[in-house]
Amino acid sequence: MKIYFFSKKTAEQTDVQKKIIKFLKESGVLVFSNLLERTRETDNLSFTNMNGLIVEGDDVVSEAGYFVALALAQEKQILYLLPKGFVLPDQLRFLLEDKKLKKFFHLAHYSPKSITDHLADFIDLTETGELRREVPTIKFTLRFTPRADRYLNWTCQRKNLAKADYLRKLIEEQIISDVDYQKFSKPESAQKDKE
Repeated sequence: MKIYFFSKKTAEQTDVQKKIIKFLKESGVLVFSNLLERTRETDNLSFTNMNGLIVEGDDVVSEAGYFVALALAQEKQILYLLPKGFVLPDQLRFLLEDKKLKKFFHLAHYSPKSITDHLADFIDLTETGELRREVPTIKFTLRFTPRADRYLNWTCQRKNLAKADYLRKLIEEQIISDVDYQKFSKPESAQKDKE
């Protein structure tokens, strides 16, 4: 998968820009960006070959407008990331109101902790055409032994994840790999397969 990432270019990349690029690369995405060094490969690259566009920043609308228009013309998925509390610029607000365009234009307000969740959702959407992750809404209290808590702290620090996100990910992997549960949770689709 190839994603073009656009953000305001400064003397040094911000922590958010570094985090986005790192997460995308670690997720197996081939990242092209105005922030990365140009190579022969990137100079000859056509936007047609991109699978999606990510724009980050509250003051990049005039510079990113070309990429947003190009992505929309080619029906590519777009993730427009704004820091929490910032408002989408007026020039782009109509994209959320247009029935056809809002299928491709996705706005997300991020915090330093939530940005990777938005990126993971966008990767899912770009690859499969649908969001596979659900937003957690059910509160659940779980008690651990000190040993288990130390392990969670250790592993989550290495993976740069919150404990809750790590545990949700483990459970989601179990749901996907549990063949019996898949048959149980999708009885209608199983019947259609038999027919």
